[in-house]
Amino acid sequence: MKNIIQKALFHTALTAGAMACCAQASALDYQGYFRALAGSNSSHGGASCFQLAGALAKYRLGNECEVYGEFWLGQEVAKADDGAVFNANIMLSYYSANASSKSEADLPQIYVQGDKIPELNNGSVWLGRKYYKREGLGANDFIYWSGRGFGGGIQDVMVGDNLKFSYALLRKDNLVATTSGLLPATGALADNGSNSATRHDFQLRGIPTNPGGSLELGLSFIVKDAKGNDKQSADTLHSGYGATIQHRQTGINGDGENKFALQYGTGPGTGGADQAIGAIGNLSDDKNISRLRVVEGLYTQFTPRLGAELVAIYQKDKGFTPEHTVLGVAENKVWTSLGGHLVYGISRRFKIGMDLGVDAIRPDEGPTRRMTKFTIAPTISSGMGLNARPDLRLFYTYAKWNDAARHAADSAAPGSALSSTGAFGAAKSGSMIGVQADVCF
Repeated sequence: MKNIIQKALFHTALTAGAMACCAQASALDYQGYFRALAGSNSSHGGASCFQLAGALAKYRLGNECEVYGEFWLGQEVAKADDGAVFNANIMLSYYSANASSKSEADLPQIYVQGDKIPELNNGSVWLGRKYYKREGLGANDFIYWSGRGFGGGIQDVMVGDNLKFSYALLRKDNLVATTSGLLPATGALADNGSNSATRHDFQLRGIPTNPGGSLELGLSFIVKDAKGNDKQSADTLHSGYGATIQHRQTGINGDGENKFALQYGTGPGTGGADQAIGAIGNLSDDKNISRLRVVEGLYTQFTPRLGAELVAIYQKDKGFTPEHTVLGVAENKVWTSLGGHLVYGISRRFKIGMDLGVDAIRPDEGPTRRMTKFTIAPTISSGMGLNARPDLRLFYTYAKWNDAARHAADSAAPGSALSSTGAFGAAKSGSMIGVQADVCF
């Protein structure tokens, strides 16, 4: 990974002379985010975080053991007299499972974008690798609708007075052998043996429904590799699709909003190990494999002192045959999740964060596995609001799970907090106390 980044930066330096014509560009823009946690668990070990096997997300507060950062740089490289603006963008990311473990760096975004293009009715055009139209839930960092990969497209092209149309062509192949952005390959593309695939993503947003409310529609077609590779022949690979209908309500107590989404995908359009339906999942999944999901997410600052994020998820996966079943990853099951994150400001610089989440996995065969996680976090912050940053937290996290959750973790995630080979052994509960920094800039 280090060599990849060095080569990318070296190539950028080589082409600097070719950009001399952009001397009129504005100053460099930048944004950043990072978090870092240190803690000790109730078994006198290091930080141990809690996630139920089969759940695609976990509740975040006091439950993110890794050190992670993203640093984005953007440069306006050209501005035309008709209003069109062109920007070059790059994001560097850093990940370490804990403060003392090996770290990984990456370029999750590197793209060029043109905005306010008259020929696109003031829409945008882009090429490269970017976070494309991501929708997520903050309390558990669940990115349920997303497009990412190498590709390009047109974005937010006005249709009439309210509607915005976007189209993206995204590639996942052995040059980009991962859904997550990390190397070696992880997630769906690791399962695919780096077989290539093409995603055609269509979105229409801004359909008015009620004051402050609108519908957003998405349809993603996954087209399989026609040739396959030396590990999988073409006749074992499949195409698929994913569809999303979302209602967005804005202006709740000011900047608050509510999102309600209904999603359905088949074959690789389920997303597989990826959170997002419509992302490229496992190409060996056929049309009988499906994923149905309902998502509800509310964010609001009720008062200057009290803010909240509320989450509800229902997901049903079905169609897996025994040879395709992988416990915790690909199995016929129903996942339900209900939780919330509350922040109450005691004073201008001191607030209390609280987090409660309940996850359950009900497989077609076998007992239901459950986990409940609770965190309380006294915090020194720049403000009382839920999204005020930076946050300097002292936290206590407690989790409780059942026998079925422990047995599943033994198979799906040995050594994890819930497994009998993890920090808490045969116990069905555990806790952690620690500190965490969380900052955006």
